[in-house]
Amino acid sequence: MHELLHQLVRRFNLEAAQARQLWQMSQLHARPPALRGWLEGALAAVAALLLGAGLVFWVAANWPEQTRAFKFNALQAAVLLPALAALALPRLRTACLLLTTLALGALLAFVGQTYQTGADPWQLFAAWAALALPWVLAARRALLWAAWLLLAALALALWGLPLELARHGLAHPRLQLALAGWALLLALPWLLTWLGLAPSRHAHWLAGGHAPSLLLMRVAALAVLPVWVAMGLMGLIGLIDRGGGALYAICLLLTAAAGGLMARLRDVAALGLALLALDLLLLAGLGYGLLKSNTNVMGMLLVGAVVSAACLGGSAALLLRLQRQWLAEEGCG
Repeated sequence: MHELLHQLVRRFNLEAAQARQLWQMSQLHARPPALRGWLEGALAAVAALLLGAGLVFWVAANWPEQTRAFKFNALQAAVLLPALAALALPRLRTACLLLTTLALGALLAFVGQTYQTGADPWQLFAAWAALALPWVLAARRALLWAAWLLLAALALALWGLPLELARHGLAHPRLQLALAGWALLLALPWLLTWLGLAPSRHAHWLAGGHAPSLLLMRVAALAVLPVWVAMGLMGLIGLIDRGGGALYAICLLLTAAAGGLMARLRDVAALGLALLALDLLLLAGLGYGLLKSNTNVMGMLLVGAVVSAACLGGSAALLLRLQRQWLAEEGCG
C-alpha cells in the first residue's frame, strides 16, 4: 500500500502538501480503532487463565497438607473474589468472570470428590454450565459464551456418546436427543446474536446486518464437527448395531448444512473445518464401499488416492475462491 501511494505521487506529480493530504486520507498511519480494546481483552483473558492455573498448581502442591475446611474456604473464595472484582472493575469484568467460571469447576469437583456423590461425569459439566449461565448471560461477552459452550459440549458428549448406547442403535432416544443437541449447539451463536445476548459483527450481506462473533462460531464448529465425524464413522463401520447407515447419512447431511451456514456467515476458518469434516466423511464412505465391493487392492488404492486429492483440492480451491470473493465485496462496500 505504501508503494502504491508513492506511485500515485510520482504519476500525478503531487506537491508535498498534496502528498501529505493523500497520506492522511489513506489512514495507514492510524492505529486500528479496535486494536487497543482487543489487546486489553486478550491480555486480561490470558491473565485470568494464568491466575487460574497458578491457583490450581498451588492448591495441588499443598492439597494433602490442608484441612477440609481450608480447602472449602479457599475454593469458595476463588469463586467469590473474582465475582466481586467483576462488579468493581468493569474493564476487567470478562477476565474476572472467566476466572470465576474456572474456580467454580474446581469447587464442584471437590464437592463431588469429598461427599462421594456418585454422579456421572456429565452431570458435573452440566451443573457447571448451569451455575455459570447467570453471569454469562449478564456479561454478554463472546469469550464467556465460548467457555460456556465448551462446557455444554462436554456435558452433551459425556451424556450422549457412551459406548453402551451402540447396541441400541439410532432408535435410542438419548442418541436422537444428542444429535438434536449438537445441532442446537452449532446454531447457538446465531440464536444468541439474534436475541441480543452475545456480541455480533457487522454483516452487510445478511438481512439483519449482524452476524455472530467469529470466536463463537469457530468454537462451536470445533466442538460439534468432530463429534459428527466420529458418530458418522461409528455408524459406517458398524459400531452402531441398528441404523448405522442412517446415522452416517444424518451426520453427512448435518455437516453439509454446517458448511452452508459457515459460508452464509462468511467465516473462512469455520468453513474450512466444515469442508474438512465433510471430506473425511465422504472419503470414509468411499473407502468403506470399496472394501465391501472386494475391489482389487491396487485399484482401490488408486481410486482412493485420486478421489482424496480431488476432494481436498476442490475444497481448498473453493475456500480460496470464496475468500477472494468476500474480500473483493468488502473492498467494494
